[in-house]
Amino acid sequence: MKPRVFLFDLGGVVCRFHREHRLKILGEACGLPAERVDAELYSSGLISSWDGGAGNAEEVEGEIRLRLGFSGTSAELRRIWCGAFEPDPDVLAAADLLRSHPTALFTDNDALLLSGLPEQLAEVDERFDALAFSCALGATKPAPEAFAGALRLLDATAEEAFFVDDREANVRAARELGLTAVLFEGGTALRRTVRELLGPV
Repeated sequence: MKPRVFLFDLGGVVCRFHREHRLKILGEACGLPAERVDAELYSSGLISSWDGGAGNAEEVEGEIRLRLGFSGTSAELRRIWCGAFEPDPDVLAAADLLRSHPTALFTDNDALLLSGLPEQLAEVDERFDALAFSCALGATKPAPEAFAGALRLLDATAEEAFFVDDREANVRAARELGLTAVLFEGGTALRRTVRELLGPV
């Protein structure tokens, strides 16, 4: 069956994720070393809990202010938070081939990123019909519940869906659930795959 809907992972596919840049810039804004930011947010498991749905955007922001002493505006924090993501032009070009198909950005990420993405990463947001964030789905990949939630947003069955991710475990889980799934190997290869799936127009 030719896929009817298309799901793209965010970090590592649609965008290159620069964790060290986030740590550095946020640390500078708070007067803290990047290592302290890493310990408070990542090593503590806090970001993983946010990805799983613990905390809305305001609560995530409040916790960052409390733990790191961030005193800037909400807009400044969202700019820093989203600034760790660098859109891949080749992947955006692949998404442009799908204008007539339902698409979703399917990612394990938190509510603060979800709230800031439409403004801070507008070139990404405008290319996808749905933002299937784990924080809203209540589950992270490769859990079947995460895939089920993303598919619901597109009103699609697994057999109707194509999925691309940079993690083998997520691709394997998608295939086991019946999705057509590929491991990301660069934007050029993804464009070629999408064209092949779409077939003659």
